[in-house]
Amino acid sequence: MLKGFFMRTRTTVRTGRLAAVGLSLGVALTLAGCGSEETDADAAVEVESSAPASESPSAAAPAGDETEVKIGKTLKDPDMGDTIEVVSAVRDFPSTEEADLIAEGGEVVLLQVKIKPGTEYGGRISEGNFEISWDNGGDFESSDTRLMTEELTAAKRTPLEDVQRRDGGEHTGWIAFQVEEKADTYLIEYERDGAKVIGSDKTIAEFTEQVEIPAS
Repeated sequence: MLKGFFMRTRTTVRTGRLAAVGLSLGVALTLAGCGSEETDADAAVEVESSAPASESPSAAAPAGDETEVKIGKTLKDPDMGDTIEVVSAVRDFPSTEEADLIAEGGEVVLLQVKIKPGTEYGGRISEGNFEISWDNGGDFESSDTRLMTEELTAAKRTPLEDVQRRDGGEHTGWIAFQVEEKADTYLIEYERDGAKVIGSDKTIAEFTEQVEIPAS
């Protein structure tokens, strides 16, 4: 039988150029000049019209190759019985949705996790339990995978869904982080809030552990 509990809510705070053609003197020069003038004008127009195509911002995903780095670290929550494996991370994910962030020096980082929940208590595990820091743990920011669900699916990476402890089993998925300042390495923090078991005096201490995402 699953035991219920109240869990503290944690709030995360998370930003017409045509060249002038000289007038010809004399009828013969004028006639000869017409063909040359037309050719020069056409060339000028062609250059003028094609330039913006190469100078305008592309609507495609930002250039750059993503890199998947293996992590393979397992976190075990002794009180809840949850097992969370941080499988790998993708650095420099070429997101179109976050093209502006990337152009301004940020990065989209994907995290693959595998979760096997404990069965003694109820509650859930979600992407909200995971945060990222790009300043060596000074501040942590939450993920926002929902903004990139379509891009993850197109890249054949299934977004992580909420895991209900009562369902048991094993659940694998991806979490997307929008990093404002690209760094060589990142810290991922998994945090499960403390709780009080309903109908008893028992309390469960919070559980926090960190994992490093290495350089690509």
